[in-house]
Amino acid sequence: MTLSGTETQAKPRPLTLLLDLSGDKNAATEWATARFASGTITHINKADLKWASKRKALAHVRSLTPDVFSVFTSDLSAQSGVGLLMLFGMLAGARQVTIGDVNGRVISRSLPGVMLFEAPRFVLELLAGYVLLVPLSWLLTEALGVALLFRRVVRASRINERKNARGPINALYIRATNAGASQGGMRTHVAGFASGAAALGHRLTFVVSGAQPEDNASISIPASRTFDANKAFFELWNNLNFTVKSLRLFAGDASNGVDFLYQRYSRFNWTGVALSIVTGLPLVLEFNGSEVWVSKQWDPIGQLWLLRRFERLNQRAADFVFVVSDVERRNLINRHVGSEKIIVNPNGVDIDRFKPGLGGRKVRRALGIKDKIVVGFVGTFGPWHGAPVLAEAACNVRPASRFHFLFIGDGDGRAEAENIVEAAGANATFTGRVSLEEVAACLDACDILASPHVGSSDGSEFFGSPTKLFEYMSMAKPIVASRLGQIADVIVDDENGLLVQPGDAGALARAIEKLAEDEALRARLGSAARQTVIERYTWRHNASRVFNSAARFGEVES
Repeated sequence: MTLSGTETQAKPRPLTLLLDLSGDKNAATEWATARFASGTITHINKADLKWASKRKALAHVRSLTPDVFSVFTSDLSAQSGVGLLMLFGMLAGARQVTIGDVNGRVISRSLPGVMLFEAPRFVLELLAGYVLLVPLSWLLTEALGVALLFRRVVRASRINERKNARGPINALYIRATNAGASQGGMRTHVAGFASGAAALGHRLTFVVSGAQPEDNASISIPASRTFDANKAFFELWNNLNFTVKSLRLFAGDASNGVDFLYQRYSRFNWTGVALSIVTGLPLVLEFNGSEVWVSKQWDPIGQLWLLRRFERLNQRAADFVFVVSDVERRNLINRHVGSEKIIVNPNGVDIDRFKPGLGGRKVRRALGIKDKIVVGFVGTFGPWHGAPVLAEAACNVRPASRFHFLFIGDGDGRAEAENIVEAAGANATFTGRVSLEEVAACLDACDILASPHVGSSDGSEFFGSPTKLFEYMSMAKPIVASRLGQIADVIVDDENGLLVQPGDAGALARAIEKLAEDEALRARLGSAARQTVIERYTWRHNASRVFNSAARFGEVES
């Protein structure tokens, strides 16, 4: 029945804004769709908010007039700034703020709940952070620097005890990076190094930050959200938490079976330094780049003055510093780190996990691209990966109907690449995040693989050692890569791949066309690429450089 002279109108659906902090857009969408089924879900791009001023970011979100502000993260227990996100959503005009993770944990607050619970806690955490946490962290950093002078006393007795030891080398691997930040190449690198060590007959014990052990050889220390007003406070507090618990576990007799400490350097952490001072054990530091530089260029964080002190302490305390490239070695020398203790150790690949014939035909059938020339890319869509450049190349290849571009992975830069492809109507599939086994199958489905890395915005040299490059090569596929840093050392133009100028989408498109037209060239370059990694760039090669150096400490003999 209708009322006379009027017509019923459908009530507008509530608008839910979705901010994905997990790096997995597909999982975030599924979570939001299930939880807010009655509403309209609109994604907001993390990259658009990261570098904008807080005022501009807030104004942008307010202009969308959300009913619900939702955030999806990989691990709520390791997510910093929960209170700040709640306040942001409230100030943006949302009536409800909900934060959830992949494990099904959820925190949801109405407007009164944010005002009564989150706002007071946030203010108290800020005050305590500036008054207590930051000064304490600075004081302890300086104290550890002084304590390094006495480490040689503890070390002398340990060397006398172990100087005639033989057999496998035992290392304690310290990975303090919070679980929420451990995606992408980090997990691949850690697992690869572990497999390489095992192949050499050595043993690793892991102490890691996380809610649960990752395997039977791991000891897990859960993150604490006592201070999570911002990323800097969260990480400073968890450095203290992680270090204290690690000292309780390994400062006494438990360290007797350990020959050296291996720490993957992470922001605002000196656990390895503290353990080395207390136990006398040698410290090997895996240093993949300056976190001060990363904060300025890619991932902003506060308290840079303190972060510099953390970084310098780790570099001073390390007996050996392993870097992934010659460029990073020069960077450290320029920062007055002794050249005699810096060792270049490029990343590697598991040649049995990444090899031809791992399900590519099935992937092509599933995507309906059996008759296409498939060009593949895998990555976390970071600012250095150059995914938008490949997207532009996808719009410029000719004939366009012959090609299909497969973008594997997820991350901040995915939206930009998708927008470029969609605007031009290019043939492309964005898979989102997939498992390691699925990555290998997707790469196997490709005819050509692209590594379109770009230079740094500040003009500094490219210091990376892209794991994806070695995975590409292991698949025996022809590669088009940027003539940049270590990439141009590993790929020899027209011998085991093709090189183009970084950021040149036109040159990238022409190189792809060249490979598409010459099947024999593709086969020759792909075969040479796999032979290169077999001879030089496996994880066993990577691990051997570390353990061979460990034997030089005078404590162990391999």
